[in-house]
Amino acid sequence: VHSLPVELLTTIFQLGVDSDPLPEDQIRGEHTFEVLVSHVCRHWRHVALHTPHLWTTVHFRTRAHMDRGTVYMSRNASLPIDIFVDTCSEDDYQIRKDLLYRDDFFPVFDIVLPYLDRWRELHLIVADLECKSYARRVLSTCGSARALETLQLWHVQNWRTSERLFNHIGPPPVVVFGGSLPSLKHIILQGVNLPWSRSPFLRDLSTVEFALHSDNVRMPFDLWRAMLAASPNLTRLSLLFAGPRAAPSTPGTSALPDGIEWWGAPPPPPDAVLGPHPPPATDPVHLPHLREVQLHNLESDYLVALFRTLDAPSVRALQLGLDFDDQDFSPFVRFLADPPRYPLAKGRAAAAGDGERLGAGPKFPALERLSVATLKCSVESWRALLVASRRVKRLEVDFAQLPAGAFDVLL
Repeated sequence: VHSLPVELLTTIFQLGVDSDPLPEDQIRGEHTFEVLVSHVCRHWRHVALHTPHLWTTVHFRTRAHMDRGTVYMSRNASLPIDIFVDTCSEDDYQIRKDLLYRDDFFPVFDIVLPYLDRWRELHLIVADLECKSYARRVLSTCGSARALETLQLWHVQNWRTSERLFNHIGPPPVVVFGGSLPSLKHIILQGVNLPWSRSPFLRDLSTVEFALHSDNVRMPFDLWRAMLAASPNLTRLSLLFAGPRAAPSTPGTSALPDGIEWWGAPPPPPDAVLGPHPPPATDPVHLPHLREVQLHNLESDYLVALFRTLDAPSVRALQLGLDFDDQDFSPFVRFLADPPRYPLAKGRAAAAGDGERLGAGPKFPALERLSVATLKCSVESWRALLVASRRVKRLEVDFAQLPAGAFDVLL
């Protein structure tokens, strides 16, 4: 080992640090790969300290990580930086005083802000309103992060009931990074919303993950549609009690209804008496590269309306965790198995993929992996989904969370 050329040893170190779990997935208290290899011997330490690639991920979770973060920054003078910040709640702080909380959290940005132009990923988790308020002030005044590709903002709080979350009203959202994130590809928001109309960076995305958004702070449907239409290379969509706005805004605040309940409504019959705002005859947004969809804690009617507005013929993996206020999700399951036919918008010629849009086959004809954590539906709708999903190669189901008889469908 000691006779290995420095170039080969450096490559091995780089492969090792790349295979390390993300900070949020690491076992607490374990040393990271770069720390371990830099403490084996003097030679290895010299090589490690002069390999900037080993020091590109900075994780702040305890007070001891503050000094470590400063050291990591000094060892990486030019490469992109991935930043993970994990603060704690007041209850957790009473148990462990070494965790980041309020006064211990605020100096984190003093360490990383000087390198804003090299931020590649920012993963920020706050569990305290004062920490959240400080983070809002920093991110709304720091300016553009031109190299940032991944933005993950989590506000973790025990809402106790879905009704409290649904009706939660927080302070108005702030424009982050001056509205300028030209390299952004992955947006992950949990319990955090943005001023949607003033966030022009929500385009050209590869990943969209929204979670725990009360309806009053969700994105109006026209902006949601614009975001997806401007992200033709989207590969992953994950929604947990989140998505576009369900109900229309307060009358007088929007020229047209802006909730999915209106935009995702089926076309009216020819003899229908239309009101001042009939459902729009708009084609679904075509997402040819969407491969993975995760859906949790959303209403059945909402999901039907939502996916009536999307065309994703290449979805390979679908994950469902649908147990919302004891609702019956049979209508949505039947929709996935056999979407109703509807005509193309007037004046638009047929195109590739329109067979699925016209209702010929299941909603996701290329589905290969189906994972179900919980699903309240009828056995008949479950059977219809499995029969329609002819390409499924991997089925992961907690049958204890499905209706009696669901397993027998496989026999």
